[in-house]
Amino acid sequence: MLKETAQSIDRYWFGYGSPTALGLLRICIASLTVAALLMLSINWDAWFSERGFIPIWLGDRFLGSRVSVGFGTNWTFPRISMLTGITDPHFAQAFYALTILAGILTAFGLWTRVSSIALALGVISIQHRNAAILHGGDTVMRLGCMYIAIASSGATCSVDRLIGLWKGKISEAPVLVSMWPQRLVTFNLALIYLTTTWLKWTGGMWQDGTATYYPARLAEFFRFPVPKFINEFPFVYFTTYGTLVVEFSLATLVFFRPLRKYVLLCGILMHAHIEYSMNIPLFSYLIVSTYICFYEGEEIAAWAGRIGERKRKWHINIRLPADMRLKPRAVGFLDSIDPFKIVHYLPGESEGWSASKHDGSSLPIGRAIWTRSVGSWIFGWYPGIWDRILQNAIEPCAEDAKPEPERPKHAKANR
Repeated sequence: MLKETAQSIDRYWFGYGSPTALGLLRICIASLTVAALLMLSINWDAWFSERGFIPIWLGDRFLGSRVSVGFGTNWTFPRISMLTGITDPHFAQAFYALTILAGILTAFGLWTRVSSIALALGVISIQHRNAAILHGGDTVMRLGCMYIAIASSGATCSVDRLIGLWKGKISEAPVLVSMWPQRLVTFNLALIYLTTTWLKWTGGMWQDGTATYYPARLAEFFRFPVPKFINEFPFVYFTTYGTLVVEFSLATLVFFRPLRKYVLLCGILMHAHIEYSMNIPLFSYLIVSTYICFYEGEEIAAWAGRIGERKRKWHINIRLPADMRLKPRAVGFLDSIDPFKIVHYLPGESEGWSASKHDGSSLPIGRAIWTRSVGSWIFGWYPGIWDRILQNAIEPCAEDAKPEPERPKHAKANR
């Protein structure tokens, strides 16, 4: 019994599975990081230059150039920062611009391994340059960037995979990667909520149910107005104790699958209220993005498939030119850009391509793919791109073969 339990735990932490959740986490964290970095541009000189409020010597004094670790001995390690000692504003601005570029490449999943590492180093360096303005959302962003850098986050939902499929360098079979980075994200998130609950409960205002009364009256936190009764008694008791219950559930009950979606929904509602009412930029978006990792990649793919099945009116049929079929390398590419499986490639009888909706009405071939295949949005804006892709995706059928194209499995199932 003990051996089986240990094996089960080992499989959970270090087994292999779909990287879909990690791919979606990469898109969310990198996109939000780019947004956060762009917001810094408004007051970049004020916060990250020698002419601003925090020159380099004051930033080092505030944070310290080294971090101490206990464990019975006084170990110190230098903080990671590629801006240490840099006072040239042009170098700092160039570093800032390259970090934004790395974030954009990471979000798209292009050269993911290199770009995600560059993004993590860039974000850590910028935050260590001036820690005086950091808040909890910045910490979540920094951790998120590190996690997508160490994970196989570019194995799916990425331009890297699409390029590999198109060139025939990788198999269209489902990718399996080590799950430990995804487990690390969920464990760290649960630890954040557990320690938050523990520290809050030791405070008198959380114990007597008045804690949420005070932040609502701090002018620097005010964002959008909320109904007056929410910040008045007795509703304050509900928001105070409700916060403790939700955060403790996100640290514990979220791992119990029958309750998982309800716990996560409560967490989303809690953070939605924080995002709306309090001026803590992107904090709620960042931490809610990590909720993705509580679901297996296979669960997410199955959910997308069910959504596609329910949206029958969005399905379209694309007919190939007569006596043509899809090249084997194009099958996986076209399947990967259509996560909801609503685009079906069928043999045609006319000389050119044609597309029709579920009700039989026709529509332009380029718009048909671009508006239905979610993965095509990253390059569908380029004029003429679909004409070039489609012309390179087909080949003549063998003379002795029936003109039946090789197409994604979901297309065969809906023939």
